[in-house]
Amino acid sequence: MFVGAFDIGGTKTIIALADGNGTIVKKKQFPTKTVDCLRHVAVCCDTFRKILQECDVGLDSVGAIGVNLPGIVDRSSGVLERAVYAGWSDVPVGQFIQTKLSMDRVVCENDVNSCALGELRFGLGMKYRDFGWMTVSTGIGGAVIIDGKLIRGVNGNAGEFGHLTVEYEKPVKCPCGEYGCLEAQGSGTAINRMICDAKERDSVFSAKFEAIDAGSDGAALAELAKKGNAVALNIFRKVGNYIGRGIASYVNILDPEAFIIGGGVAASISLLMPGIREAIDQCAFYAMKDIKIVQTALGYDAALIGAVTIALSATVRKGEF
Repeated sequence: MFVGAFDIGGTKTIIALADGNGTIVKKKQFPTKTVDCLRHVAVCCDTFRKILQECDVGLDSVGAIGVNLPGIVDRSSGVLERAVYAGWSDVPVGQFIQTKLSMDRVVCENDVNSCALGELRFGLGMKYRDFGWMTVSTGIGGAVIIDGKLIRGVNGNAGEFGHLTVEYEKPVKCPCGEYGCLEAQGSGTAINRMICDAKERDSVFSAKFEAIDAGSDGAALAELAKKGNAVALNIFRKVGNYIGRGIASYVNILDPEAFIIGGGVAASISLLMPGIREAIDQCAFYAMKDIKIVQTALGYDAALIGAVTIALSATVRKGEF
């Protein structure tokens, strides 16, 4: 038996085929086209068919498909209710894939919930049964695992750490419409904003930054910080402090074993950690200040492995967690 995994993110999409043990057999990556959601999903389906052909696997050998979506998802209907960054709303993604591929078992899930479920089954969840998960990327999302189970809340939106208020004095407007949210203050988007502000204020920093060819602004900032640049280090400390405030709120309420961080910004966790620990020392209850904060064990493929996880679960228990 095989399963399909569609990881549709805000900027990139990965389509994969995995075996019954969760091992990725083949995958393809391409940019997420946000103009028309179903047109993009159709490309995902066509890509999956190509993977099956290249692997000489028939569609009848695929037990289920797990689909990650970057926003609020109604799991029962497979409808993407809202994806702010992509500009999508009320899209029947699950039904579309079922029809396009003649596949009954298609399970749609919020991408961050999926990451946490993947971590639970294939990553640090084998060590920790109570943990918080935070994806720090273009935006910030979160998930709550208690006693080995994903906590959803009455509307399925539990764990939205990105919308904890962490700044009151000089809050930035969040895409959700509120001000001072963690997503607005401590995400990859926030880092890019801070870089632009620093370049305008400091010509020396600007020259050093522009001299680095690291593939992305975040990577260039990390390279400067590792060389000891004070401006770069301060940006990571500030962002880390905001993330730490969010973690402290979670820890004070749920007292988990660990807090796991994934997403592109997590690659710089060592640079963020001084600010994170500073905030936890200031904001967390004294008995919880030693909370373990670790990077995901699943690395770059955390979300993709999450999609594999929900597909595998659908083959044995109708995708319920």
